[in-house]
Amino acid sequence: MESKFSESAEIEIPNELKYILKEYAKNLIRSQPEDLLKWSAEYFRDKYNSENSKISEEIITQGKCSSI
Repeated sequence: MESKFSESAEIEIPNELKYILKEYAKNLIRSQPEDLLKWSAEYFRDKYNSENSKISEEIITQGKCSSI
């Protein structure tokens, strides 16, 4: 099955993805984990939980939710 993107095709990488991957790579290099996959899963899980926590706080602060 042929890929939608050929190896020579240019794809546009969203700026948000560039930022996420750059931050990930910097933290990865600093951490030098023995288990790359486990570290990566924990890194992105922490990022996800942190973002969801910020969103929940914003909703509460803006009065869009009566209680959580």
